Amino acid sequence: MADFIMYIMGVVNMWGYIGVFAATALEYACFPVSSEILLPFIGCCVYNGGKSLVGAVLISTAGAAAGCTVCFYIGRMGKNFIIDKLGRFKAVREGIESACEKFDRYGTFSVFILRMLPFARTYISFPAGMSNMTYTEFILYTVAGSFVWNSALISAGYLLGEYWEKVSDFMYANKAAFNVVFFVFILIVVLNFVLGRVKKRN
Repeated sequence: MADFIMYIMGVVNMWGYIGVFAATALEYACFPVSSEILLPFIGCCVYNGGKSLVGAVLISTAGAAAGCTVCFYIGRMGKNFIIDKLGRFKAVREGIESACEKFDRYGTFSVFILRMLPFARTYISFPAGMSNMTYTEFILYTVAGSFVWNSALISAGYLLGEYWEKVSDFMYANKAAFNVVFFVFILIVVLNFVLGRVKKRN
């Protein structure tokens, strides 16, 4: 997996915005690419290459929409088809089952929420496709959630700049801890947003 990630990073370095689109599309299409490593690396490339941070975020979000669309329409083929074709891979099967459970519990809004969480983030496209959720609703939630996630991680890589190599080694070695910290941060942001809306209604 590490070799595959390095290959994807090479694509980003070589092809610029086209590489950003291709890499994020692959990651959101459930290829074994860690966004916690990939997206900050894109931010670092933007910093060192003199490219636009806003442009990178927008292109990566377009890539996310493309990758998620593929999974959404695969989901239209049904759960049995997906499990038969992809279920042989344990991590993929567990990710899909977790995403299905969350979708059943929280409904279509889970597409937006899970885009900003490390767990079942990409796999949520499959149960969305299996359901009667419209593509318009799906893509709106996907773009909104992916934009927040991509903005946070790409901006982090941009701010790290020249120190990326040392930081990426640390992040890769402590990926689980990093996921937990980021999960707590996003959870706090989402809770503040929801509680703020509840207060306004009351």
